[in-house]
Amino acid sequence: MTQPEPSEPLELSRRSPFLATLGVTLVERSERKATIRLTVDNRHLRSRGIAHGGVIATLLDTAMGVAVSEHAPEGTFPVTAQLDTKFVRPAWDGEDVLATGEVCHRGTQTAVARGEVRTPDGVLVATGSGTFVFVVDPAPGQDRLPRRPD
Repeated sequence: MTQPEPSEPLELSRRSPFLATLGVTLVERSERKATIRLTVDNRHLRSRGIAHGGVIATLLDTAMGVAVSEHAPEGTFPVTAQLDTKFVRPAWDGEDVLATGEVCHRGTQTAVARGEVRTPDGVLVATGSGTFVFVVDPAPGQDRLPRRPD
């Protein structure tokens, strides 16, 4: 499997300081599919030099969410309602991983996606699925939602 080149950290980082902190980059986005990349480094590790499971779950959630966002009805954005992750093998310190999300179903209020995390050589790290709810955006065109008083 050839190794796709990452794009600019682009709007993933602009829209999500968390993804910028992790170093996630968007590799590809199409109508039904999105691929993101991460190089596992010290900030992603748990013990034994392997990526924390939360990082891998985040990659799946993000890749599927980016794919689903292409299908969000006008004036809405997707929010994860359910995320299922199955770990197959560790991602090691220094290893590149690619997470791909693909839309399986899109309704008027929800979408379902499936995803995989693999090495550039195609070795499977994790699989997952997610259900996303389309939420009305009270601040269209803004990077942040208005803060609600407590």
